[in-house]
Amino acid sequence: MKQRLGLALALLHKPELLILDEPTNGLDPAGIREIRELIRDLPRRLGVTVFLSSHLLAEVEQVADHVVILAKGRMRFQGSPDELRARAGSRLEVLCGEPERAVACLQGLGLVGERAGERILCDAERAMAPSVAEKLVAAGIPIYGLSMREAGLEDLFLTLTEEL
Repeated sequence: MKQRLGLALALLHKPELLILDEPTNGLDPAGIREIRELIRDLPRRLGVTVFLSSHLLAEVEQVADHVVILAKGRMRFQGSPDELRARAGSRLEVLCGEPERAVACLQGLGLVGERAGERILCDAERAMAPSVAEKLVAAGIPIYGLSMREAGLEDLFLTLTEEL
């Protein structure tokens, strides 16, 4: 209730800029959802710019339309979450039988696969998925699953900040 009350008090004066530090901290799931919706809605409804500081990057990913990543006093990234994700690219995850043969088949398509049990991860665009499936099926390798995995903000944050 303190989080909600603090937010309500901050909005009473109709600010142009609202600075929030960990606004969902300590809230139950319903309260988290309410605050998320409010944060997304404030710019449109009241013209308020919301500056959100949080270490919960999955939370930031759900409400932010612009992200700045700071580490050790230096700006490491500024842009939209989509621009940040585009920097990381996407990974194709293949769940299959005979993973060793599958890795060799993927190399034939110019892809390098990392193997983890029956799971293979490789850097690939979404458009490559049909070719991968076709090549593996033609080689007689059973496919149990094929999906695209995009890096989350947390993964990208760690990549950008571990360079320092």
